[in-house]
Amino acid sequence: MLIWLPSLKIGAFGLLITPLAALPGWAESRPVHSYGQRMEALFIRRDVNGDGRLETGEVKGDPYLERRLQRRDSRGFLLLEDLRPSTPHPSGRRLQQRFRQADRNGDGQLDRSECRSLPWLNRNFTSFDLDANGGLTLEELWIVQRSLAPRSPAP
Repeated sequence: MLIWLPSLKIGAFGLLITPLAALPGWAESRPVHSYGQRMEALFIRRDVNGDGRLETGEVKGDPYLERRLQRRDSRGFLLLEDLRPSTPHPSGRRLQQRFRQADRNGDGQLDRSECRSLPWLNRNFTSFDLDANGGLTLEELWIVQRSLAPRSPAP
């Protein structure tokens, strides 16, 4: 089965359809490991004073890290373990928990009505439904989540 992901390209070509297999990292055999390495590299790069903590000034301009610091349970700084995957399974514990809560009928996918209470998913439902079957699976959400994670610049 081939899954297509729309990606916006700036210029005269407008919307270009890209196969997921062509995206960087899609074919990785250990995506969670790779994600963890990217997060560790990001942490090291951002920890300019080398104290092993990321504070507000060090994350400025990085929306992902800024949101992590704004969470209710934030201690005001991030440690490396805060950014590492908490599980080797490609759908982290938090994503799995939120998915289960939203999947009210327990069918293993979120339909439009189940996403209405989740504004971000509701707004992006069509683009996140990678196989265009009218439902979002945990795997599709993991692919989207992973694609949004910061990446290290190429060496």
